Amino acid sequence: MRMTAIEKHFVNGQRNARAVAERAIELLAYVQTKPGWRYLDVGCGIGSAAREIAKKTSLDVTAIDFDSKQISEAQKGETLPNLRYDVMDATKLCFRDAEFEIVASSMATHHIPNWRKAFAEMVRVLRIGGFLIYTELVFPSWLGKLEGFFHLVTFPSKTSIVDVAARHQLATIYEEREGERINVIWRKDM
Repeated sequence: MRMTAIEKHFVNGQRNARAVAERAIELLAYVQTKPGWRYLDVGCGIGSAAREIAKKTSLDVTAIDFDSKQISEAQKGETLPNLRYDVMDATKLCFRDAEFEIVASSMATHHIPNWRKAFAEMVRVLRIGGFLIYTELVFPSWLGKLEGFFHLVTFPSKTSIVDVAARHQLATIYEEREGERINVIWRKDM
């Protein structure tokens, strides 16, 4: 699902873009990376976090978003040899199983009507021993139960996110709650 023009104005603003990139770097510090590891940014928007990761690490970064206008905007930024952008549906990732050592998604899944399917796809393309870095707004559990009645925005709750991660047998290595936002890093052990 594409963001509205008003959402894009706030989300793509320089201040927010910088904060998203800084948070991505901070969370990545909890993972001991190796040069050449493949990193996938799902729902990259204008690519701020992906660009910062590519600049500051030796990771091979792929960034995707469903919105071709967001990807076009991302591609106007600095060109880096270890960074690629692509338009792609998060519920149908065009990658092989276990292709990435790290998959990250920041504040994107609440825009995806079937966020559970997108989550499953992120786990599918993650290799065993790899890391899923996930930041999302979390809503009260009672609001999350309404997601079947709305088709524009989904409402992942902390409970539903934890349940989905458990179903995929992900091990929590870091978790932090900041107001209505949760930052989690899981390791795929199976």
